[in-house]
Amino acid sequence: MNFSKLTLISALILHCFQGFSQNDIQADSSETIPFIRFQYSFLLPSGDFETSYGNSSSVGGAIGLKSKSNWQFEFEYSFMFGADLKRKDLLSDIINEAGDVTDSDGELIKIIYDLRGYSIFSSVGKIFPISKKNLNSGILVQAGIGFLQHRIFIDYRDGEAFQLNKEMLKGYDRLHNGLALKQFVGYQYFGSKNLINFYIGVEFQEGFTKNKREYNYDTKSFDKNQKNDFLYGLRLGWSIPIRKRTSDNFYYY
Repeated sequence: MNFSKLTLISALILHCFQGFSQNDIQADSSETIPFIRFQYSFLLPSGDFETSYGNSSSVGGAIGLKSKSNWQFEFEYSFMFGADLKRKDLLSDIINEAGDVTDSDGELIKIIYDLRGYSIFSSVGKIFPISKKNLNSGILVQAGIGFLQHRIFIDYRDGEAFQLNKEMLKGYDRLHNGLALKQFVGYQYFGSKNLINFYIGVEFQEGFTKNKREYNYDTKSFDKNQKNDFLYGLRLGWSIPIRKRTSDNFYYY
């Protein structure tokens, strides 16, 4: 999947949701809506990130506020994971040809490599309604600043690999973190009821990270240069607005 395909998918989704928004009966006024959100992203790599990892995913949540003037503010956390590791020779000085190591009893132990990471962002955005029947929904354009961290998770579950103790793993795991930026363009829907509220679109992340270990055991070299870790992909989320009904004194979720 490349950028042109993502653009096409987003356009088709927007066309479908525009019709959905117009068919829903809404009051023709905007309102202030606090909300919490659960979200998923499918991310493609670019820049320095692509030298170590392939496609990845992230799951997380956010708390936010949409103002009556359709400005939106969010604080979010996402956990990143993936199994597409490109550094197959990471432990070439320890593993055998099958990718295994031996324990203290000479038994073979299978090594598993995964991506692990997380991001924290504070974002501001603006909703541009596409239907007068629902001024709380429309095109969402968003930008944010935060923190990105990722590393290679080396797992061995079938025994104790004495060559890979906790301290030794730090020389292989490529722990990187640093300042990050984020942009999002998509469609956000807030309905008249709290059951159906969602958003979907394309997001971009740019992380400016450094290797916190500084020295890599596999290459036997120092690594102190800044990395440009870029990710882009499709994001979707389910929102739970917090509204108070004026007709009674109960909150509905």
